[in-house]
Amino acid sequence: MLKYTICFIRRGNELLLLNRMKAPNMGLWNGVGGKIEPFEQPMDGIIREIQEETGLSVQQVQEAGIVKWISSESESGMYLYYCELPIDTVYATPIEKDEGILAWKSIDWVLDHENEGVVDNMKYFLPYLLRGDFDNQHTFTYDENGIVNYECRTLTTKKLSSNNA
Repeated sequence: MLKYTICFIRRGNELLLLNRMKAPNMGLWNGVGGKIEPFEQPMDGIIREIQEETGLSVQQVQEAGIVKWISSESESGMYLYYCELPIDTVYATPIEKDEGILAWKSIDWVLDHENEGVVDNMKYFLPYLLRGDFDNQHTFTYDENGIVNYECRTLTTKKLSSNNA
């Protein structure tokens, strides 16, 4: 089981992002999420994290795959989730929370190739998520300079091949 969760909350052409106050990714915009508590299921963990970090009470989010990262020092990952709010949802930002500053950001701004204010791996997997392609494992290999390799693999194929082995 992975240790972390992350959710991207969408309202129309905007994403609710958090500019983190603490490491990792301090000062960068990212989805909301965090560590899974002992004996907590990932889905319960992300619903709790959304409530804690945004104050929003969502009942259901969409499982959207897995993000893993590998470096010479460690290997870890997170369960990826997606939540779409009705376009008329009122949630005024910016809001300062303990974890950082929440704000709605346009999808075009988030994905702009010159935008260095978002977490570096987000631009790779976010397009999959935004088009509803939820059944993937996104694996990133890092060295001291950043991402050196990215691989996207369909989880269904992996599950089918492991069942047939």
